[in-house]
Amino acid sequence: MSHVTSTIDDVLTGRVLSADDDARFRAHLRECAACKGHYDRSAAVLRLARGGPDSLAPGEAQRMEVRALRLARPIPGTMSFPWRLVFAAAAVTAAVVLTVSAWPRSPVGRVLAAGVGFRLDGAPAGKDAVVFARSELVTEKEDAAVLLEGARGRRGLLLRPNTRLSAASAEEVQLEAGRVRVQVKKAGDPFAVRADEVHVVQPGAGTFVVERRPEGTLVAVHQGSVLVSAGREQVEVKEGQETELTAGHLAPVRPASANALIEDRGDGTVWDAILRFLSQLIDVIAKALAGD
Repeated sequence: MSHVTSTIDDVLTGRVLSADDDARFRAHLRECAACKGHYDRSAAVLRLARGGPDSLAPGEAQRMEVRALRLARPIPGTMSFPWRLVFAAAAVTAAVVLTVSAWPRSPVGRVLAAGVGFRLDGAPAGKDAVVFARSELVTEKEDAAVLLEGARGRRGLLLRPNTRLSAASAEEVQLEAGRVRVQVKKAGDPFAVRADEVHVVQPGAGTFVVERRPEGTLVAVHQGSVLVSAGREQVEVKEGQETELTAGHLAPVRPASANALIEDRGDGTVWDAILRFLSQLIDVIAKALAGD
């Protein structure tokens, strides 16, 4: 597999790709761990340069320190005076300074429940772990329930397996991969989910899901309504409906399929047994939202 490091550098410094090249670029990043790592490291450096130490997410400075320590490992056959250690030591020092200066960050929520493999800013986390602005949340084979809470209200998020999401604030998240179910009990300021080209805005109370699939991005509504936009296209998706972005275009609103709202199925069939754990997590979210 050929790498796209030069394209990453171009994109991060402002180059605009064509729709086809952008789709191939994003697909490669999803599949190539090496390029994804290069992208993350380069993006971190740019955020630091543009916004100062406070622009680093929690855990980012620690990861920089780990990379610096790895760089400091001796290479067999190198000169006896390890110049690379000098640079590594400087990097470690800078990372330690950044670690101190980047804290405390603004908390935007907490973890209500998490399955095995859940990570918060790259580190394993569990119940009651604090979610900060710009934190990255990742699930593996099990789900996680998160409460985002700010001055403008509470939102309950159910992260399905193999999901990666970043919390820009208590009012907006970025879905990088996987599927998230959003629940708001009381109307307040709008809540937004961004996923690739899709921008989903929930104006009031309700429940909806956003899922990034290989063929496109799905948005389905269980309760309430959302506004879905992509480029110049915009549709309103109401209770029991769905839409999907494929090939750069939003599909007409249609009735939601059973699988689109699988977390909220409870029809007395075998699904009740299969979805028992999901129901428990949804109950946890509902109880947390009851404090509004």
